Amino acid sequence: MLLLRTSGVLLLLLLLTNADSDLDDNYDICFLCSCNAEQNSVDCSHRGLTILPDGISVKVSKLNISNNDISIFPTNLSRLYNLVSLDISGNQINQLPENALQNLTALEILNLSNNGFETWLSLNPNEVLKPAVKLKILDLSSNNLKTLANLANQELFISPTLETLILNDCQIDAVYGRSPLSGLINIRVLKLDNNPLLRIQNLISPTLRSLYLSNCQLSYINNHELSYLPSLLYLKMSHNYRLELSATSNSLFSESLKFLDISYCNVFKPNLAGFPNLRKAIINHNMIRYLGSNEFINNTKLEYLDLSYNNIGSIKGDTFRGLNMLRFLDLSWNELAQIPENSLLEMPSVTQVKLARNYLNRVGHLKSTSITILDMSSCEISVIGKDSFEGLPSLIEMDLSHNLISHIPDSISSNTLKYLNLNFNRISSLSNFTFFMMPHLTGLSVIGNRFTNIWSRSYFEFNVNLDRLDLSDNMWRCDCRDDNMYDFYEFVTLEPNKKEESYNLICNSPINVIGQTWLEACYFAWYPDAKKGNADNLIYFIIVMVVGLSLCLIIVTAIRRSLKHRLLVMQTERERQVEEARDRLRQLRMRAEQEALCNTPDPRDLIQPPSYDEALSMPKLNVSCHSLNETGTGKSKRRRGRRKTKSSGDLLEETERNGDVRVVGDIELTETPNIDDRRRRRRNRRYGSHDIAELDDSPGARRRRMSAVEPHENSVMLQVEAELETPNNRRVGLNDSHPRESDF
Repeated sequence: MLLLRTSGVLLLLLLLTNADSDLDDNYDICFLCSCNAEQNSVDCSHRGLTILPDGISVKVSKLNISNNDISIFPTNLSRLYNLVSLDISGNQINQLPENALQNLTALEILNLSNNGFETWLSLNPNEVLKPAVKLKILDLSSNNLKTLANLANQELFISPTLETLILNDCQIDAVYGRSPLSGLINIRVLKLDNNPLLRIQNLISPTLRSLYLSNCQLSYINNHELSYLPSLLYLKMSHNYRLELSATSNSLFSESLKFLDISYCNVFKPNLAGFPNLRKAIINHNMIRYLGSNEFINNTKLEYLDLSYNNIGSIKGDTFRGLNMLRFLDLSWNELAQIPENSLLEMPSVTQVKLARNYLNRVGHLKSTSITILDMSSCEISVIGKDSFEGLPSLIEMDLSHNLISHIPDSISSNTLKYLNLNFNRISSLSNFTFFMMPHLTGLSVIGNRFTNIWSRSYFEFNVNLDRLDLSDNMWRCDCRDDNMYDFYEFVTLEPNKKEESYNLICNSPINVIGQTWLEACYFAWYPDAKKGNADNLIYFIIVMVVGLSLCLIIVTAIRRSLKHRLLVMQTERERQVEEARDRLRQLRMRAEQEALCNTPDPRDLIQPPSYDEALSMPKLNVSCHSLNETGTGKSKRRRGRRKTKSSGDLLEETERNGDVRVVGDIELTETPNIDDRRRRRRNRRYGSHDIAELDDSPGARRRRMSAVEPHENSVMLQVEAELETPNNRRVGLNDSHPRESDF
């Protein structure tokens, strides 16, 4: 029991691990490609892939890897046993191995179109389709296969289930030899469109139902070729510009064929006698010139016949004999000048006949007991007889547009006609007796005619079922004083029996209302009370406009004043700010100048002292000096013992000894009585005698000499005592709180 439990747990873990791996792989493939919500459809087209990406889940049923760069058929497709649809079109595959579809037992649709296959042998046709036991559709179009001839004792394909084989645009020029369809025992549809086919021989298949041969180069088909296809129902051979059907004695024969399309060919005679079960025949855009007697005598089951865009110039009264089940006949765009009266009676079931674009100059006395829709537009018809519709007892819709009809006879009758189209003719008048013999008329269209006089309501007194009138694009003359115009306008535009939109009724005369609708042109004539009301409304409107304009002017003036005051305030504030900024800049500039004067170094400090050798080579002075930069005097000898640097107190004492001092506020005024008490020039002891001449020519020496000029007798020298900052590059004495002599 324990062993069973352990094995069950391991099995469950293994299943969960596989499920997680499948989810992760599917997530990866959905990140690279496009997946649907159920993740069973993956689209990897236009991804530039060269191989099939890994990670595709086994539950994927639809895979699209078209329009990539894959050159070798993917071998890892065999694990996708649930695949139903596979699209590998638009790649570069040129070889299909025998086991290409191995294990794809659910595959039903395979698209290999637009690849590089050039021969049938590269497809391994006898083996490749055997594993796909459910394959139904195979598309090999746009490959260069070239032929469907003998394949060296090989079949075209061998598949018991394939139903549709598409070989369009494969450059196939012939089908002959042993039948290429013998290995496809269940084939239903074969498409060979857009191939340069010149002939078809030995195309044998007991199951083929649809054969497509459009846009080929067929010119002739043997009369017995279709007899090898006993189940053929649909044959389309359009756009074979040289194709001619066989003569009557050797015409094509097929008892099973029900649909035939030979449009845009070179057919001169229909020659449909060999198709007794034909239901629909399309023979338009050919070269048929006439239809003889009993042309379709063997086509008793034909229901749809299209002979338009030919050159048919005449038909016989018994041309359509035998077409007992025909319902639709198209003879438009031919050269018919006359239709025999009894020719339509040979088709007792026909309901729709198209005769447009022929040369019928009148509506003849056509007879048919079944026609409900008759199209005779663009036929140059100019005459309609009173009894033109009497031979058509089932007629419901008649189209006579784009003709030359100028008059409709009175008392034209039809007890069944409901829709009559007379657009773009030359009709200019009606009367009370025109339509009174059409009691079931519900729609009448006369667009683009030449009506000028307004109709009367009495014209349609007997047409109680009329609910639609198309009257636009006519030359209506608007006489607003005519009561009939207003009455007819209400008849066609007002509910509950509205028959036309009012904007389609446009006046063409007189000249003052051209282009206006009836209502716009005649409004005040039809509603005179509205004119008086409009005068009162105009006065009221003028008063309201004056008051409104006055209010707007007041509001605009107030806004302008407010804006002007606000602008003035802003300008004053801006000027004040500019003035304050100028003051701040002026103060900063003065402060910067003061700091620059205080921090300017003495140029004498910039000259280096002489070396010892230079000092020895200097000439000796004649006068005994205490130092090299100071000439000794008696006064200096007496003061030799003093300090080099004096404090501010010593300077004040010396100033008091040399002259009188007056104090005015914080400024001391000092008088210098004579020129002998000049300021003593100080020379640095460290300079040599040969540098004294250079120092005497320095800017500082010149300034001192200018200050030593003898002042006038009454001159007064102002000395301002200020607190100066000690420069960082000067030597600091013992007493840092008092200014030194060198600072002055």
